[in-house]
Amino acid sequence: MQFFYCPQCGRKLDSRPFGDDGTTPWCSHCHKPYFEIFPVVAITMVVDELGEVALLKQKYLSSDYYNFVSGYVKPGETAEDCAVREVREEIGVTARSLRFMCSQWAEEQQMLLLGFMARVEKMPFTLSGEVDEAVWLPAVQALEKVYPAGNITHTMLAQYLKAQK
Repeated sequence: MQFFYCPQCGRKLDSRPFGDDGTTPWCSHCHKPYFEIFPVVAITMVVDELGEVALLKQKYLSSDYYNFVSGYVKPGETAEDCAVREVREEIGVTARSLRFMCSQWAEEQQMLLLGFMARVEKMPFTLSGEVDEAVWLPAVQALEKVYPAGNITHTMLAQYLKAQK
């Protein structure tokens, strides 16, 4: 989202050079810059002790492809806290450990995706109302079920499989 008016005082923003960032929207009254903001989403590849990956089917995202646990980072929440929370909320599993893997800009949705891997103990899923189906699959099989190369889910699975060799 791009700012044209100051969200604090309501005045129309000017532009001013701001360090290495170039010309930036600026409130002359509040003396603050206003950079563009965008949603941040934590995408979490959930892996059990057998090396199987949790794949979710969420028809509102795709009827063709499976995806990983995901959710928007809330104000005041770290991306790591979001990843752990979403794993618990969407599939009812508790993360034992969490590791950042990669990030990707999603141009179409105008959002930043932060990819994590959560290690968990395998157990049956308890699905939230957002999830239509979830399955545990070996990572090699999972690669065939997720979005094609170029998508963060594919990138994360490919990295995981490469590290296993």
